[in-house]
Amino acid sequence: MATLESHVEALIAELTRIQAPGSVPGPDEEGFSFPGQIAVGNDRFIMTTPEMERLIELFSREFQRSDPILSRSHTDKEWNWMVRGAFGPALMLIDLDEDRQENARTVIAAIRVAVSGPAKTHGPAEHSFGCTLFGNFEVAPFSIGPVQFEPRPAWLARKLSEGDVSKTTAQRIMRVWSGGKPRKRKRSVDFMREQNILDAVGKCPYVCSVRTEGLASEAGRLKAQTAARLALTGIALHWAVPSKALDGFRLLVDPSVRRQRSLVFKPKVKTLSGGNLMGLPHGPNISPGEWAKELAKHRDDFDVVGEAITYYLSRDGKVARPALMNTFAQALLWFHEGCRDEVDLMAVVKFSACLDALASGGKSSGIRSLIRARLGMQDDKPIRKDGPTMHQAVEEIYSSGRSRTIHGTNDKFGNDWSSTRALAEQFARMCLVMSLDWAASNPASDDPLALKK
Repeated sequence: MATLESHVEALIAELTRIQAPGSVPGPDEEGFSFPGQIAVGNDRFIMTTPEMERLIELFSREFQRSDPILSRSHTDKEWNWMVRGAFGPALMLIDLDEDRQENARTVIAAIRVAVSGPAKTHGPAEHSFGCTLFGNFEVAPFSIGPVQFEPRPAWLARKLSEGDVSKTTAQRIMRVWSGGKPRKRKRSVDFMREQNILDAVGKCPYVCSVRTEGLASEAGRLKAQTAARLALTGIALHWAVPSKALDGFRLLVDPSVRRQRSLVFKPKVKTLSGGNLMGLPHGPNISPGEWAKELAKHRDDFDVVGEAITYYLSRDGKVARPALMNTFAQALLWFHEGCRDEVDLMAVVKFSACLDALASGGKSSGIRSLIRARLGMQDDKPIRKDGPTMHQAVEEIYSSGRSRTIHGTNDKFGNDWSSTRALAEQFARMCLVMSLDWAASNPASDDPLALKK
């Protein structure tokens, strides 16, 4: 099995090989490619071959696997780039004529020192995104775990009070948000911050902010976006049809509201273009008072969603209930993706995956156990008047919809799955809400299997 040492030894051997005259292929030789380079300090570089780059990437992956925190706190690209940059100075510490194993140990020790500092010193950060949220713009700021939603004037006032925005910048931004046009400004750090805020918030009436700790830049940004979507999903669950609410709950970084146009031509028939609106400009209307009551009424459930988001964002996964929160985080994400999907059958697959996550697997029988425990429905009882039994409904969602589609054996692939989608969404919503409620009522439990009991 390849080890860190074996990768570095092979890399040193390749570095030694290319020192010989004529070792780098000429431009007319097969397989020629321009060499890469790694900085070693003092404006000097080491030239690299494709084989060296391959070995550095293998070393990086093996190094990352040796510490689970690194996989949670860095993207693969970020970590590879950091390790690659550490190789240059490390290779300058060795003499290629010395013992190769000893050289490899020297290089590895130097790389560990070089990357351990940056990898462990990523401090707190706040990632902010423009957000549509509700149809009215006067709801008071509120939080779901590390995710905070604020009307944009309130957010800007907070940033001003925290010293992240200057008074002049705040005044100019408010003027733009009020429909005005401030005077041209001299280029400066404040000018760039002003443009950054206007670009990131856009015309969104709300700002969603996500607090992270110990995450590298790109990993923090990407995980913050997902955390924001999990929080929006937690909010949408409190509407009868969450997918309709989520049609209007979106971050500015998400696909925008758009009208899809299509042309249809039929023999001997004059037709005009058709189209449909994808997404809504905002979510449901709710008064500040009504939302305050909803927050207070379901505060415990929102706290569990926040707990799941905190687990997802943590760099080490060490939270009070990691197993249960891992289940909820995945179930919420599957539910979000099911609501967002434009293809009904794919939405069925994702809602089914949400139910599967809550049931900790177990296929359709596991989902039925979850439904019996959380919803009190029995297998042989109709889910509604003149409707299918619970057993039949789960078979339609899981077996006919999810399993056969994933395995490529769905002989009803071309059918309309919109009714099954609606059914799957309702089962997933009810099971999620009742599972969150159970977790809130059982704060000491960290057993996902208990959701089926």
